[in-house]
Amino acid sequence: MAAFHLSTFAQNDKVINFLFPVKTDGIENKVTSVFGESRGDHFHNGMDIASTGEPVLAMAEGKILYSRFGEDDPFGEEFGTGNSVWLDHGNGTYSSYYHLKDGRLPGLLEERLVAGGEKIAYTGNTGHSSGAHLHFVLLKDFGKTIQDPMKVLPIVEDENPPVIGNLLIHQDEYKYSQVNDGDNINISRAFPVTVGIQDAGKKSGQRRGVSQIQVSLNGQLLKKASFSNLHYEKGEWKNSEGFPFSDLYFKDQYLVGNLDFRNGENVIKVLAWDFRQNLSEKTFTFYVNRIR
Repeated sequence: MAAFHLSTFAQNDKVINFLFPVKTDGIENKVTSVFGESRGDHFHNGMDIASTGEPVLAMAEGKILYSRFGEDDPFGEEFGTGNSVWLDHGNGTYSSYYHLKDGRLPGLLEERLVAGGEKIAYTGNTGHSSGAHLHFVLLKDFGKTIQDPMKVLPIVEDENPPVIGNLLIHQDEYKYSQVNDGDNINISRAFPVTVGIQDAGKKSGQRRGVSQIQVSLNGQLLKKASFSNLHYEKGEWKNSEGFPFSDLYFKDQYLVGNLDFRNGENVIKVLAWDFRQNLSEKTFTFYVNRIR
């Protein structure tokens, strides 16, 4: 069975110096997913680092809290996390490491401290994973808050701002219309409106999410939302401003809102920041004919 240790280490007041959890070169090209992205019906709760067979390191000194590997139950259904290790760093701070390569390293079944930077596994492709990578999660407040790891890890270089793409009006679950700057559209009622935003970072072709968005309609602020942490409230995870997943995403795009446009000129302004605070801005001006 999996190893789990009740922790008393969380009572200390040590200052934690965080390290990257993968020993790899070119980290700026290997961060493939960031915190808070859409996963269809839930938030991405960590960061993904593309890697295969490389050492996974403890991000800081910590106590082994939990580990589960396929060898614990070779005939059982594999968890979505795959092989995983959890560490307790004190003050209610936990880190978890998912999709690890088969084969638990010696000492992970012991109730002991590991040093910051100590090897605890190798990167793999176990569980629900479409390619070899480490899914890394950072939790605060004894698991009640999930934090963006990029806020506390060493800096990942990225000088390129996000790219703001299409504005879409969704008539139903599957049908939508694209709105371009200068378009004339006929509309009868309020519809969900979304915008596509992607951050490639330094590696062209990557499609990462952003850390903050701000949207206004006709000069009035509609939404300001950030993805620095998630907290559990009334049965669902919410972002820093209290938005649940369904208020921030629709069909994997960022949800502007359920908008009832006025007749005539309408202006939507979108601002987006990536995790390095590079800023992009885009304005859509279009003309609406209200029909009955």
